[in-house]
Amino acid sequence: MKKIKILLLLVTLLSVTFYSCTDNNPIENEVVATKSIALRTTLNELKINNNIAGKNAADQAFCFGFIYPINLSYNNGTVISVSSFNGLLELLVNENPNLYIEGIEFPFQVQQEGAITTINNEDEFYTLLEGCNFDTIDDDLATTFCFDIIFPITVTNENNENVEITSIEAFLTYLETPVSGNQTQIVFPISVLFGSQTVIINDLYEFYEMLNNCDDNDCVCTQEYAPVCVNTPAGTIEFGNFCYAQCAGFTQNDLVACNTSTDCAISNLSVTVGNCNPDYTYALTIDFNYINQESNEFRVYNSAGTIVGTYLLANLPITIPNYVQYTNATDFLVVDLGVNNNCSATQQWTLPNCGCVCEEIFNPVCVSNPAGGIIQYSNACFAECDGYTQNDFVNCGIVPMDFSTLLGACFTIQYPVTVQSAGAIVTVNSNSQLLQYYNPAQGSVPP
Repeated sequence: MKKIKILLLLVTLLSVTFYSCTDNNPIENEVVATKSIALRTTLNELKINNNIAGKNAADQAFCFGFIYPINLSYNNGTVISVSSFNGLLELLVNENPNLYIEGIEFPFQVQQEGAITTINNEDEFYTLLEGCNFDTIDDDLATTFCFDIIFPITVTNENNENVEITSIEAFLTYLETPVSGNQTQIVFPISVLFGSQTVIINDLYEFYEMLNNCDDNDCVCTQEYAPVCVNTPAGTIEFGNFCYAQCAGFTQNDLVACNTSTDCAISNLSVTVGNCNPDYTYALTIDFNYINQESNEFRVYNSAGTIVGTYLLANLPITIPNYVQYTNATDFLVVDLGVNNNCSATQQWTLPNCGCVCEEIFNPVCVSNPAGGIIQYSNACFAECDGYTQNDFVNCGIVPMDFSTLLGACFTIQYPVTVQSAGAIVTVNSNSQLLQYYNPAQGSVPP
């Protein structure tokens, strides 16, 4: 049974100090937070116990309490400090797949049954959770709920090496092999079979969201591999055992013989990059081989887990004329026939240089137009997209009451400082970072 105490987090609020126009010595003190599987497990326990995960709050208290202050970080690298337990809950309520907490600054201290302990690293954090009888990531992987993991998947071992696991039997063996202080680190994204649908899980946050969704359905199955099959309008689907089939709504009367010798499979998946389009998209040609399919169609999902389109197998190879370009150097897609665990495949490629895809970062630059006027761009990328080079950049000048031009010209700021963004207190360590929270339409200075 899990033991509990109330968790309190407190933050030190830092003030913004404006200096005279002659002061040019700001102080910076950057906080470094580490990605933590154990933290995500802890936050999920908090969400469950406080009904944030969509279930009734458990009548328990937390096993330990953090000694404040404590620094956390979002998946985009933003470091935050939390001023109270209610403040932490507000952050958890406002989490979403695009912005969620994933890191913590080590070391930190916890109080447990009157004793204060320092947690220096991830291994010690994991040991703390095991002592509290929390369901760790390994526990959840060994006893999944309402979905089947589609293999192969890749995990990172204790030597920081990537290892491919091709079956549920091999995965269970991997989980049962004790490695001191090591948590299973899955290389995301992975695909899972949820009912008759293939769902892409992009990160640990979405993995726990899927587990919580399964809890809502009161459907908990062991990872015992005793496959059963059922017929559906989309073809024959194999489940890891009968419990999974029941979770998907099937009964004993729906079971049919599994013919493993005729499993669907995709092989030789290739992706060929074509010409760029004026809107910075590009053509992408997809081809692959397949056997024993029970559908005449296939779906393509992009790296964000969004369906790109449904296409006829008879039309292979198919060309998507306007595939969206992302700002990272590589991209990947998933091809899915939606029949069973073997009927999906992933392929990665290097993005072409199709021109301008700029990040929405506010770091203004100015150019002089032919009429002698000054044009301001949000950052250099947007200016260069319009044909200007760094040789064309000019001084934007000091605009009265314009925070972005006064900053660094008339005053400097002593860092770190905090600003309020989306209900959270965010720590800022530089001018360029502070300007990301400045919107002239909302106020004369950042909030």
